[in-house]
Amino acid sequence: MSFLAGADLGLAQDVEGYRAAETRLCDSVVVEFDFDLNFTATERRLLCGSPGVRSWEYIPLRQAEFHMRNFLAARGYHHPEFKITGSTLHVKPGVPTLIRSVRLDPPIPELEVENFWLPKGRPLTPDELNTIEQWASSKLGRLGYPCAVVETRGDPDTGEVIVMIDRGDLWTIREVQSDPIPGVRGGMLDRYRAFDTGDQYDSILLDISAERLKASEVVVNTMYSPVCKGEPGVVEQRTLAGKPRLVSFGIGFDSENLFLIKAGWRNSRWSETASMLDVSATLSYPNQKILTTFDWYYLPVPSHHYLKTYARIQREYEKRYEARSIKASFAPAYAGDILGIRGDIYVGPSLLFENTLRGDGPRNARLLTIDFGIAGQSHLYEYFTYQAAPQSGYKFNLFASTSDKGAASNVSATTYSADFTRLWNLLDLEPNIWVFGIRGSFATTRPGRDTNYDDLPPSFKYALGGSEDMRGFGRKALPTEGSGALTKAYLGSELRLNNSLPYQLQPFIFADWGKLGQRSLILDPTLFWSPGVGLRWGSPIGVLRFMLGHGFVSGEEREKYQGVAALQFYASIGEQF
Repeated sequence: MSFLAGADLGLAQDVEGYRAAETRLCDSVVVEFDFDLNFTATERRLLCGSPGVRSWEYIPLRQAEFHMRNFLAARGYHHPEFKITGSTLHVKPGVPTLIRSVRLDPPIPELEVENFWLPKGRPLTPDELNTIEQWASSKLGRLGYPCAVVETRGDPDTGEVIVMIDRGDLWTIREVQSDPIPGVRGGMLDRYRAFDTGDQYDSILLDISAERLKASEVVVNTMYSPVCKGEPGVVEQRTLAGKPRLVSFGIGFDSENLFLIKAGWRNSRWSETASMLDVSATLSYPNQKILTTFDWYYLPVPSHHYLKTYARIQREYEKRYEARSIKASFAPAYAGDILGIRGDIYVGPSLLFENTLRGDGPRNARLLTIDFGIAGQSHLYEYFTYQAAPQSGYKFNLFASTSDKGAASNVSATTYSADFTRLWNLLDLEPNIWVFGIRGSFATTRPGRDTNYDDLPPSFKYALGGSEDMRGFGRKALPTEGSGALTKAYLGSELRLNNSLPYQLQPFIFADWGKLGQRSLILDPTLFWSPGVGLRWGSPIGVLRFMLGHGFVSGEEREKYQGVAALQFYASIGEQF
């Protein structure tokens, strides 16, 4: 609940330096002000009447004055002047009262109100008071007080806002009351929760849990809410299940792939354990792929264990090579939450057939590999990604595979790769203003017994260049010879300005560094780097990013890279960071 206190609604003195320009709303109301206050059509009817409507054709001036006070207060003008001359109401709005400070009663240091900069300097209006209430309630929900009572009081003379808080009980989640899902055993969907019973209440973890379920398309919609009546600790989950089968189709673009078309079919409740079957096809100029995945939750009781299986048919059409491949994998896996991280780990065999049609590599390669993968992301990173506003947290991915020539393989090779992203909300401001991020990757391939560089298919070699890493070079432009390197390393940084420009425009600057190596685990001395600028916009159709970067090369061999070290422009939709 919010309200303004102590407003002087009587006649006020002229403001020093005030310059009045007359704006006649109608014959009976004149506003002496230099700016258009943008009264709505409904407000104008309440001030001036509605011609042709008998009961509203004429508005008494005192009633018009009453409405005008409310309309001006809603815009932050709390000291207007009114004067009635004959049949005309003259109005001088004065100057708006700006929010100068926000104070908590009682003080709660954990809320860090000093970092909440958004309302300061804005007109003192009911909408701004509601924004402050929502911020305080949200922060208290994160701290374990979901049923706190928050009221705001604004002083129109000083611009101070007092936030009065009754925190209520500190919650521990002891029960979740959920709707049954048709065709799914009770408790099976608990694996999507970022919290357990017995945990302290955190509203972000409840939001993440709901977004996971919606993203998996197991249900159409779901939400968690605290039951504030009765004993503390009860959370209610309301779910709209919908049909288990979904057909999807989408079209996108970016300056590297030119176009991107994706179509899919998914059954998200294949069995009573909510196993998931997904078939999708992706089409772009350099890459065409058909992928079938089946996540089988084989245990008859709620569990985080499952079998990860997939089959992929793919064609890659790059400047230096063209390849076709078929890969199938079958691996026991586990997905769960620990220490504020959502993790997924698997290990198992896969079979790969790769045919090199153009470029360096064997005509036909067959590899039976043992794959190991582990991926994770912090809850904060996951939450802000769902909000399409990455600003804090981290994610990582580790992968390794090995094959041995003669054991159903005609190539021996071991690969290792790692990549990560880390974001910081600099100065911990709310909402954020400066977001700094780094991302990096390292990958290497070690040829095994009776295998050399030329025996390796293109998918076991690495390149740099493009929007994914070195943004000052063309897509996979490095190295300039062969089908790729045996080792690559990349580190990129980005600083973005948020919540400061109109239309949610977010400019940023970036810098990338990378190296390649023609031997396993060894990087060549040549350094590639590329600074640049960009613009991010959260448009109604998705996140648009525009980047302009220039590539540079340092080292003794820089002359042979002059042809690819140039100015590059990239545009994409959907890329977050």
